[in-house]
Amino acid sequence: MRRAITHARALPVITAKTSQRSSTILKMPSAAQTSKVAARRLHATAQHLRPVVALASTAESYPSSHEKIQHITDTPYFINNQFVQSQTTQWIDLHDPATNNLVTRVPQSTDAELKAAVESAKKAFPAWKATSIIARQQIMFRFVELVRQNWDRLAASITLEQGKTIPDAKGDVLRGLQVAEMATSASKQMAGQILEVAKDMETKEIREPLGVVASICPFSRSTPDFHRT
Repeated sequence: MRRAITHARALPVITAKTSQRSSTILKMPSAAQTSKVAARRLHATAQHLRPVVALASTAESYPSSHEKIQHITDTPYFINNQFVQSQTTQWIDLHDPATNNLVTRVPQSTDAELKAAVESAKKAFPAWKATSIIARQQIMFRFVELVRQNWDRLAASITLEQGKTIPDAKGDVLRGLQVAEMATSASKQMAGQILEVAKDMETKEIREPLGVVASICPFSRSTPDFHRT
């Protein structure tokens, strides 16, 4: 979010030629320190992910065919840095478009689970707000690396769940990867700026975190009807 502040330069602290401008030097953490912080957070998250049966596949071992899945597991939701099984009574069946075999069930989260997610985000916001841009950037670098390492696995998942061909699915992963790579350079775009709009006036732009937000990402694509003969 941008917040623009306009003030006149007629103020003594700005226009007085004899005034001394003071500056505060902030001691920024070294690259090694920020890298260690990012590594610790990623390691902590990985520890939560390991025991999840529904997400037990790896970059080398993952479903690579349309064979019927013998043991169907429900898809959990992610909250407080861990996967949790939903307590809902309403589920959405996800089928393999190629065979119509059941792949998994996705929960229609309860009101309590939704409120818990919002509260969890609000609780995490102060610490994330205080995290330096460099430390966040290190996390995004690691995320990009993980996408590259799991490229085939992600493409196989798209094919299994959406019916796309492998080349088309890999193209989807590429587009997502490009977005993540762009995010690593967001640090340059988050700096504020000062604009001189007149000889006696300037506008200062400050970027501030919004806090908890919600995002709904719809997906729409014209797909031809396929008829079996």
